[in-house]
Amino acid sequence: MHGIVRKGVIMRQRTSFIGTLVCGLALTGGFASAETIEEVGKKIAAASEKTKSFSAKTKMVTEMKQPGFSMTSTNQGTTEMLRKGETFLIRMENKGVTQTDVGGNVTEQETSVLTINDEAFSYTYSEAAGMKSAQKTKLGKPPTDPFAGWRESADLKVLPDATVEGLACWVLEATPKTAEGQGKSVMHFHKDSGQMLKMVTYAPDGKPMNTMTFTDIKINGAISPDRFVFKAPPGVEVLDLSK
Repeated sequence: MHGIVRKGVIMRQRTSFIGTLVCGLALTGGFASAETIEEVGKKIAAASEKTKSFSAKTKMVTEMKQPGFSMTSTNQGTTEMLRKGETFLIRMENKGVTQTDVGGNVTEQETSVLTINDEAFSYTYSEAAGMKSAQKTKLGKPPTDPFAGWRESADLKVLPDATVEGLACWVLEATPKTAEGQGKSVMHFHKDSGQMLKMVTYAPDGKPMNTMTFTDIKINGAISPDRFVFKAPPGVEVLDLSK
């Protein structure tokens, strides 16, 4: 079960970080836009460059079912971003409850994860099953191609515009090129800030498997830089993986 929880933590981190990088392309009236993904990517990048800060409440619900096994996980928290130069400082906090049923044996576990990205490093502090741990990793240079993480593994498709929390969004669909235990992902990106506001990942049978939503969204609000300084709790040693 610890492996499942850890996988869920990694998924939350990846999906929250992908939301800051990946851009969408809209369709109008059911017909494809004449603009290419590259052209729209430049527009979204420009919108992101004008964004000074972003904050929102987050919720992720994951459901997995197969014969003799089921898992339901609900994670709620916050995401905060503050521009510094050409990048964003990021703070993500999540608390979750995971219920697992293996052959009728039901277990439940609570987790808590804090991730802070400064200009050079990413820090993660987690609590699960009474265990506390922290680690430090080095951040790579953000890719110049916002779709770099998708091109090799998925086919991209543009969908009609939509709104999230009353905000206009581009919608992008990514379908894995090979079977990876999941189906397509549909992502909504805010036209004014370029940030992801919703993501739904489907199982191979077409049923929703993972849903991430953002609410109480604030663009360019005041956020203290102190929010992005990591301090490990007393008695917790930080495992340095950055060297």
